[in-house]
Amino acid sequence: MPVSNEQRARLSIDVTPELRRRLKIAAAARDLSVRAYVEAILRRALEAEERGQSPAERAAWSRLSARSFARDWESAEDAVYDRLA
Repeated sequence: MPVSNEQRARLSIDVTPELRRRLKIAAAARDLSVRAYVEAILRRALEAEERGQSPAERAAWSRLSARSFARDWESAEDAVYDRLA
């Protein structure tokens, strides 16, 4: 575990085995520890809340994927922007 000058506080929560499994898979897919992944999720959620996004807005943005955007980015209509550069 990397040493940090930043003070840290321990936070313990109980989750279902299924949620724990999903967290481990998601963290591994991003090459992160579960601790680092959960900390990143919490930071993003708090930052979104501070910006005033509603839970529905946050959920909608989190469901968007690169594949979703690729459909629009790689369209004939979007190709006109590629030629502007």
